[in-house]
Amino acid sequence: MGERRLRGEGSVYQRESDGRWVGVVDLGWVGGKRVRKTVTAKTLKELRPKFNALKKQIDQGVMADDATVETWMKHWMAEVAGKKVRPSTLNTYQTYIDKWIVPHLGKRRLDKLRPDHVRALYSVMEAEGKSDATRRQVHAILRRALVVAERDGRIASNPAAKVDAPPVGKGSHGKFTLPEAKKILDVLRKMDDEPLGRARWAVALLAGLRQGEALGLRWTDIDFTNEVIQVRRAAQRIRGEGIQLVPLKSKSSERDVPMVAPVLAALRAVTEREGFVFGPDKPKDPRRDWHEWRQLLERAEVPMLPLHAARATTASLLSEAGVPDKTIAEILGHSQVIITQKHYIHGDPEIHRAAMGRMGELLG
Repeated sequence: MGERRLRGEGSVYQRESDGRWVGVVDLGWVGGKRVRKTVTAKTLKELRPKFNALKKQIDQGVMADDATVETWMKHWMAEVAGKKVRPSTLNTYQTYIDKWIVPHLGKRRLDKLRPDHVRALYSVMEAEGKSDATRRQVHAILRRALVVAERDGRIASNPAAKVDAPPVGKGSHGKFTLPEAKKILDVLRKMDDEPLGRARWAVALLAGLRQGEALGLRWTDIDFTNEVIQVRRAAQRIRGEGIQLVPLKSKSSERDVPMVAPVLAALRAVTEREGFVFGPDKPKDPRRDWHEWRQLLERAEVPMLPLHAARATTASLLSEAGVPDKTIAEILGHSQVIITQKHYIHGDPEIHRAAMGRMGELLG
């Protein structure tokens, strides 16, 4: 006696071997073989919602298979991200994927990943003391990868998109106050025997270049006639390849930055003008650059902030000088003004106090 099919529903039947009800959806020929997906239940009543859910997935174009989050992340890195982003960015993605996404989510089936699984990952990261910025980066990578999975019909919806990203801390890079910036500049003025070092940190603090952009500068990019720095490339350390020149982060990053007097004077004081500005034969090692930055801050007796804080200080000083946000964004090479406003523009208490004092004077 064969398997008994329900009248009018040829894809639903009851197995005689164990009495369980089975729902089958035929997906046709995939990769040279016939593919069918099935769901089972003890009773027909239990089977119907499972079977309807499976059919809904198929109707939405979802290819329900056994792919895991780990296998999908590998596919996304190789076939999508690897063809769009710079090698240095790809290395950063891989680091976060290997350290957080795969260990905590990798074994889960891609089509079974839920928002609560994603939230649990962020909770673990927070419990281990990881910053909001780190958790936000992991969220961005996972969300981008799952956007493609949804678009390709591998999942019905993006679970990461249903989870709030970790909060954005205003001024997450930190920045120097006006008195602290002046203390750094005072040290630079005394570096007569270190003209290249003085030029490096004047560019960092008063031109707002990213570290890679500064280290990728050639002397041909310094236009003394028009007094601008032409930002056209960046130097990045690539895993297994050393320090390489790479394209800028975005089209908006390609820009001409006007040189204020201290930057112009510092660069003019450098007499050897061949090859890379901070080279000369090859770009300066970013690790050495970071080490020398720390030495500068020790000499200036200011807080030990990341090098990126110099860029944030440029933005903050421009803002306090009354420069419009859009102009600051263009100088920094940001694609959107909101990035400048959220991460870089934030005044210090002394300047705020002076501003309130001026309001008091206005009121008599």
